[in-house]
Amino acid sequence: MKQLVLVFFLLTTLIAKSQTNIISNSDFDNIKINNIALTDIKKTFGKQEKVESLLGTTTSFEDNGFYYYFKFNGLKLDFSTSGRKPYIESLDVLSSEATFTIKGITVTIGDPISKLGDVALSTGRNGSKSILYAECDSCDVFINIAFDQATKKITKINYFDMS
Repeated sequence: MKQLVLVFFLLTTLIAKSQTNIISNSDFDNIKINNIALTDIKKTFGKQEKVESLLGTTTSFEDNGFYYYFKFNGLKLDFSTSGRKPYIESLDVLSSEATFTIKGITVTIGDPISKLGDVALSTGRNGSKSILYAECDSCDVFINIAFDQATKKITKINYFDMS
C-alpha cells in the first residue's frame, strides 16, 4: 500500500511539474515590460512620479489607501500597500500597445504562442489551457499567459505576486 501511495505521489508531482514552466531567479529578474526591467519597476514602490518616469504618463491613477492602481495604454499595474513596503501585486498586458519580455523573447497580445518556443501548457479549471511561468511549482509569484484556444494567439499576459 505504501508503494502505491508513493507511486501516486510521484506521478502527481511529475504531472504538476510538467504544467509549470520553471524559470530561474535570473530569468524573473530579467523580465521586461515595454523594455523596462521588472526589477526597476518594483524599486519605485508605486511612487507615481517614479513609475511614470519609467513607463510614461498614466491614462489613470488611483490610490485608495490599500492599492496604487496604474493604467497605461495596453498595460495595468497594481501595487499593494498593505502590511509592508508597496510591491507589485499584479501586472496585466492587455493589448499590443505593451510588450512583455521573458527569457529574452518579446511577445505581446496577438502574437502566436509558438513565439515562446517549446513550453508546457497548464489546464485551468474550465479546461482552457494557458502558459504558466514560475521559479518553482509552489511559488507565490508567477506569470500566466492566456491564449485563444483555437488560434493559439496570446490574449492576455498577467504577472501575480500572491505573497
